[in-house]
Amino acid sequence: MEGFGLVTLDFKGGIKVRVEGNISAGLGGVRLKVIGHEVSADSPVFGKVTISQADIDVTPLSLLEIVGNSPVFRQTMFLDFTVTVERPPAGDGPLVLSNTKTAALVSPRLTNFPPQGDVYQLQEPVDLAPVGSPDQVVAQLQQFPVTVSHNP
Repeated sequence: MEGFGLVTLDFKGGIKVRVEGNISAGLGGVRLKVIGHEVSADSPVFGKVTISQADIDVTPLSLLEIVGNSPVFRQTMFLDFTVTVERPPAGDGPLVLSNTKTAALVSPRLTNFPPQGDVYQLQEPVDLAPVGSPDQVVAQLQQFPVTVSHNP
């Protein structure tokens, strides 16, 4: 959101994945479908900011790849989402943005799956634009470090 510079928020929420099939290349692994993703944060300036999963049918399958002995895994979660800002700078009610390209969150060296306190990093910044107007970028998700722990 222009004019606000860098904004840091502490999101809480969850993500659910389902195994869709095996990866036969390399050392192997599985393909995962993200079937539920929503996190939110409270901001004194913007109100509640929520990141929610978008259309799961267009998002590529995520990967859990075996990359070493013991076993060691690399997980890449592909995410398409909307960002809802309760009080946008323009003050015209909620603002809904979407990513202009699929985001990739990567944890390069998992020793367990499901993860237990492992940190995932955004592979590259993701531009955000109003839903339906991908050429009108108004914000960018520059970092999105995510700590993931399995809670049955």
